[in-house]
Amino acid sequence: MSSASKSAATGAVMHWFRKGLRLHDNPALLHALSLVDEKNSKTSGAIYPVYVVDPNSYQQCSVMRAYFILECVKDLDNSLRERGSRLYVVTGDPVEELPKLWTEFGITHMTHEADETGEPYAVQRDANVKDAAMKAGVSVIDFASETLHPLGNREGGYVANVGGFANNIPTTMSSFQKLLSKIDRGSVPLPLESPGKDSFPEQAANDSLDMKYIPLAHPCDIPWPRGYSRKEIGPVWDRKTANKKTSPIVRGGESLALAQLQKTVTARPDWTASFEKPKTSCTEVSSPSTTVLSPYLSIGCISPRTAWHAVSDANAKASSKTSRSKPP
Repeated sequence: MSSASKSAATGAVMHWFRKGLRLHDNPALLHALSLVDEKNSKTSGAIYPVYVVDPNSYQQCSVMRAYFILECVKDLDNSLRERGSRLYVVTGDPVEELPKLWTEFGITHMTHEADETGEPYAVQRDANVKDAAMKAGVSVIDFASETLHPLGNREGGYVANVGGFANNIPTTMSSFQKLLSKIDRGSVPLPLESPGKDSFPEQAANDSLDMKYIPLAHPCDIPWPRGYSRKEIGPVWDRKTANKKTSPIVRGGESLALAQLQKTVTARPDWTASFEKPKTSCTEVSSPSTTVLSPYLSIGCISPRTAWHAVSDANAKASSKTSRSKPP
């Protein structure tokens, strides 16, 4: 066995949380857990869930959105602790911070959700992280789960079903619906279950880490974006502004997201089946006329597949007398 093979057989696994801030329907996390399974000889059996607070990902960020993000991270940490694990939170550039953690924790494998936005910063960041991982001998694998089907030219993806060329993707809703019905004959895979406590390996207590790498408590703890002046970033706020009493419509976190889905979709099949966006009011906050799920979907507290099947099930349970709406 070569030295490299020995390292791969005795290292630990990291799951890098990004936008998919959830435990349910998270194929990348489940793959990481499969690598630390007792029956699997590839790793030492230790897993480190990590979140990097990267200020350059939040250049246009209000105080309320900053609070929402931090609440999502804290909720995720709470859910992991219920399972005997925890979330390790660091701040800064992932390209610099992740290699430090790989060394500290002895990481040889890392998983994460693929970024399918195509945003220039995200594309360059991921390329740089992969280069750093290759130099560090860390195996990286990503999983496309931001949308119902992979956006890129992957098996079962949208581009793969139009000849492999992104320019062939439909630009109208009706044409896109036809493409969606073509992929896997219109079926959408069921969401994956959240891993239970038994899925997480028991890890030795480490008192030195108890108060280290904990979630941020305040928006002003988020560092200033690298390479930008105050004139280039907006909106700009300080601790005094952030401490003002606010009444947000939604609070962050997977647990609240799933409760909201249950309350607004699952429990209201007739309303869900007849929902029409043009008949809603975007300015109504006392009693929202929509599901208020968009914030959770945007940061991955709810997976698209979970939302899809919740709507589909509600549609099926709606009264036969209910007039069912159609997209868009």
